[in-house]
Amino acid sequence: MFSTVFTRLALLTPLLLLTSCTPQADSPPPQEEVSSSEPESAENVAAENNSDSTVEMQSEDKPASSEPQTWKQDSISLTAATWPQVQAEVAKHNGKVVVVDLWSTWCLPCVRELPHLIQLQKDYPDKVVCISVNLNYDGRGEPADQGPEVLEFLVSKDAQLINFLSVTPDMKIYETLDLASIPVAFVYDTSGSLAKRFDNEQNEYGDEGFTYEKQIRPLVEELVKGE
Repeated sequence: MFSTVFTRLALLTPLLLLTSCTPQADSPPPQEEVSSSEPESAENVAAENNSDSTVEMQSEDKPASSEPQTWKQDSISLTAATWPQVQAEVAKHNGKVVVVDLWSTWCLPCVRELPHLIQLQKDYPDKVVCISVNLNYDGRGEPADQGPEVLEFLVSKDAQLINFLSVTPDMKIYETLDLASIPVAFVYDTSGSLAKRFDNEQNEYGDEGFTYEKQIRPLVEELVKGE
């Protein structure tokens, strides 16, 4: 009996890893609470005196008084950013469909789908803006410690996107956006409003999880045609 249970668990574990990824088990707990969920519109975050849904920058995040740290190699760049700064970037691209993908190098489904985000940008260079947000930073050390490794990975994929490295610990991002796992993708329409959040927390997309080819690309193409 014990052998049967062990065998079933051994078979199920790889399947779960292939469909979604939770934060690494040894990540430290968040130090302070962030009261927010993802905004319905990127403009709401970028503007002053936002509604209660706005994610406010925390004191532990790097101040905006200096230029954000950026890593570059060839034509690929990676910039340190808070979540509000990511949303401010989304708000800059009104008139275009924007896709924001939250990922990590240790998340197998994220790594599997990232090339499709990159291809989507190449296929619609004038109508779509694709943004990758890496969540490798778990609160230990400095966010900048993750920069070289993440940049190397992006270069290996020729990720000619707007690439951000989150300076907020991954667990706090999970709490802020009410996430249980990644990958997660946010698709904004040409007015800057959130059209769809893709995750698989309710097993909406089955064991495979959502994919760019089956779910995200069709929605993006529909939004592009309706601009």
